[in-house]
Amino acid sequence: MKKDAVVYLNTKRKGDFEVQKSEVENYCKYRFNIINIYHDHRMSGVPPEKRESFREMMEYCDAYGMQHIILHNLCELAKNPEHSLAALKSLIDDDYVVHCATKDIFGAVDDPEQRQELIANFLDFMSQYRDAAGKPTPSGAKKTVKKGRKTIGRPKALNEGQIEALLTVRRTGTSISQICRMFDVSRSTVSKILSEYPELKGEWKGTRTETPSENE
Repeated sequence: MKKDAVVYLNTKRKGDFEVQKSEVENYCKYRFNIINIYHDHRMSGVPPEKRESFREMMEYCDAYGMQHIILHNLCELAKNPEHSLAALKSLIDDDYVVHCATKDIFGAVDDPEQRQELIANFLDFMSQYRDAAGKPTPSGAKKTVKKGRKTIGRPKALNEGQIEALLTVRRTGTSISQICRMFDVSRSTVSKILSEYPELKGEWKGTRTETPSENE
């Protein structure tokens, strides 16, 4: 039996609304009855809870007991990943079931309780990562000279836990530019990490000219 749901779309360019609406309707075809579609345009830099249509949607859900909220995809919810994660956590804490019509990484599409649990586990992981990333570096790790000798090589830009977190947010569709800002690393660092994961590399923005190697 199809469930009632509301849809929230956040668009950046002219024409995005019709594209997103079509993909959401296709996703909902056999699963959900779309009651209302709420839409904010060019508001990606504003936290969702401060947007007019997002607030209107939440008021409607609260008034009519609507539990299912459908996004086009999570990475379009906000330009700042922290804003997206905060909004997602707030929705899960209030017992909403969030669905992504595209780029879904959580699974359990037809099991609301399990889906809520999977999203909550993801948010717990990201919270632990942020807490760990915010801790001061141990004094011993800052030392580059010992007994008059410099350490060999450059220290790693990210530790293993941070690399795992980077791969996780990349799988959500977060852009390379956003990841660079989020983890405070260069594009070359991100590129080296993603080189072992071809499916996550994606396309670089802008035009690049490939220089043939000497062996070609």
